[in-house]
Amino acid sequence: MSEKSVSSTAFTVLQGLLYVGLYSDHKYLVSKETQLNAEKILSMSQEGTKRLAQCNSAVYHKVADVQEWALLPGIRLHYALRKSKIEQITEQAIADGYTQIVNLGAGFDCLLWQLHSKYKQINFIEIDHPTTSQYKQAALANTLDSENFHFLEVDFSHQNLQTELNQCSGFNSDLNTLFIAEGVLMYLSENDIRLLFKSMEELTQQECMFCFTSLEPPQSDKNNMRRLLQLYLKAVGEPLTFTLASQNMNNFLTTVNAELISMSDTNKMVDEFIKQPLNQLLHHGEYVVLSKIKH
Repeated sequence: MSEKSVSSTAFTVLQGLLYVGLYSDHKYLVSKETQLNAEKILSMSQEGTKRLAQCNSAVYHKVADVQEWALLPGIRLHYALRKSKIEQITEQAIADGYTQIVNLGAGFDCLLWQLHSKYKQINFIEIDHPTTSQYKQAALANTLDSENFHFLEVDFSHQNLQTELNQCSGFNSDLNTLFIAEGVLMYLSENDIRLLFKSMEELTQQECMFCFTSLEPPQSDKNNMRRLLQLYLKAVGEPLTFTLASQNMNNFLTTVNAELISMSDTNKMVDEFIKQPLNQLLHHGEYVVLSKIKH
């Protein structure tokens, strides 16, 4: 299978998460199951195998520390924090009676995959670009043990979320639904994001929530992203397109017929999830938002 069009960011996030689980002082943030799934996915390709070797190299650890300083301070630990927050939100939604979880642009994230066997009564759907989705399916093919998990391959460059989900036999518009978009919105135009909110509103007949991550503008004093990172993302074909100052989030959600439930920045996530002394600079500027779509 060709890996050329698999998201470079998907590889980077998974590699960073695996590093945290294996070698950081905060490895408790990454479960053993997540580590095993990460290793399965990375071992499927030449690129992934290279990333695995790097992850287990003491020399590369030093290189990665320099890369973090130059591009995005503490980003590997940040990945683990935002995933912990999204998992917490998802588990709470299930406890509150949400019976359908849809992950948009899931990449190599394994949250829904790991929850589907725990919650047999919940319908899980994972949506991603065909190449990334097929790569992931091949890695996890022998571990699917239930009919409540669905892969949906969608290329949003010429396919529409509303159309594809309406045609998906696994999607049920009559269920309370939580949509998730981790690390996705910053790559979309504002018009596409507004269409996404409208699609979620029209797709669901019952309660609907949307959990997503969003970035402060790069020039904001709340964002410590380095200029070099923006250049790198453009070079790999994944430039940042949408950013929004956190103080404007409530107003923006109002314009897309949604309301803000919660918003967690780095400091809030550190307070919630970090157990050991924190002796490093972390990425600031990305926040996890939970919103409710109005009908």
